[in-house]
Amino acid sequence: MKNILKFICFLFFTINLSCGAQIVVPLKTIDEPNGAYKKDLNDIFTFWEGTWKGNINNKEYTFEFVKFTKHLITLSNGEYYYRDMLLCKFKVVDLNLNIILYDDLNITSYENYKIYNLGNIFSEYFFQYNDSDNCNNNIKFTLVKDINNPNQILYKDFSFDEYLYFDCPYANQQDIPMFLPKVDLTLTRQ
Repeated sequence: MKNILKFICFLFFTINLSCGAQIVVPLKTIDEPNGAYKKDLNDIFTFWEGTWKGNINNKEYTFEFVKFTKHLITLSNGEYYYRDMLLCKFKVVDLNLNIILYDDLNITSYENYKIYNLGNIFSEYFFQYNDSDNCNNNIKFTLVKDINNPNQILYKDFSFDEYLYFDCPYANQQDIPMFLPKVDLTLTRQ
């Protein structure tokens, strides 16, 4: 009986090792082991999730942030890891003409999102917009938490980044249609 119990324990231990427990690390981890899960352990993304609106230059901007958990990231060398991601979609309405200039709020698939979080330093969160429909135009901007009002954030630091100029019908990057605000804007939680 004693040998049977030892065998069962050994078998259970062997099966448990072969299944491999996944390593969970915080989002801010720079070098993660292959197969690790970079998880939002501090629940950072919860603050951002939901709808935020702001008006400037007779345009209403609506941003909706969505958290995707355990998204697979595969590297070119074959290694991979999982990561919680904060993505964003948006809508722009011209208030003078009462027309929608841009709207991707109906997307649900991870692959269709064009705005994603690059990381943060303290209360500043850095985002990148990649417009795969228009020359893979890349824009960067920053969102900052308002420490005096938890229902407001500041959109700022709009800047053009790289784009595929060799396969682009536009002569200059500034000519590519862009619906993100190019000026600072206060957004309020809805």
